[in-house]
Amino acid sequence: MKRFLHAALFLAVFLCFLPFFSCKSYPPSFEVSNFLNLRSDGVKYIEGNSYFIILPDNFSPDSSDTGIIFYPGGLVEYQAYLPLMKKLAQKGAFCILVKMPFDFAFFDFNAAGRFIKQYPEVKHWYMAGHSLGGAMAASYISRHEKKFDGLILLAAYSTHNISASELKVISIYGSNDGVLNKERYQKYKKNLPASGKGFTEFIIQGGNHASFASYGAQKDDYMAEISCEEQQEITAAKIATWAGLQPQVQSQEDLQ
Repeated sequence: MKRFLHAALFLAVFLCFLPFFSCKSYPPSFEVSNFLNLRSDGVKYIEGNSYFIILPDNFSPDSSDTGIIFYPGGLVEYQAYLPLMKKLAQKGAFCILVKMPFDFAFFDFNAAGRFIKQYPEVKHWYMAGHSLGGAMAASYISRHEKKFDGLILLAAYSTHNISASELKVISIYGSNDGVLNKERYQKYKKNLPASGKGFTEFIIQGGNHASFASYGAQKDDYMAEISCEEQQEITAAKIATWAGLQPQVQSQEDLQ
């Protein structure tokens, strides 16, 4: 009976999302193979069947023990977030970028648990996600608070109440975001720790919704006033300071 109910629930969810499956996901706006072959950035990429691990070449738990598990936005191919993950790795993070079934984090929001078991040497874990991926990251962390130090929301909000938790939460979005539902964002702020008690909010002036990744313009989004690379650099720097990351390598910007 329980198996039947689970099957019925999955079918109902599938039918609700069926119209979206006719939509094509946003692919990366760059050649992935060329990006991965750039060995001058001091970052190592490990590709699995459904994930990328992005970490500094000289990474070791002794030098950096902070991991970030990242859920992509809905209908965005996960490789589009590699540039942002590279910038975080350059700042000292052990990043895990998760590929989601049908490019919807909804269908595998428990994925983080597999990586926590796989890498017990990482002492400080953060959940992170963009848009729908952020909502699903919040959903997962609300059920596993004790395993994490904090939550990173990029143009996202939490429909699950974690306001009484000891988690640190940072919320970042662009001033030109035309996709994020600001009314719901404000409504669900009550689900997060209060400002000064674990919650940090940062608005990127001139940034938009799509530029946290590199997949080009998104339907209904507003035009960004800064470059994609600049928005990602600001995002990575803000997260690094907030999480107390220690830079492992110099970025290309620092070398120029």
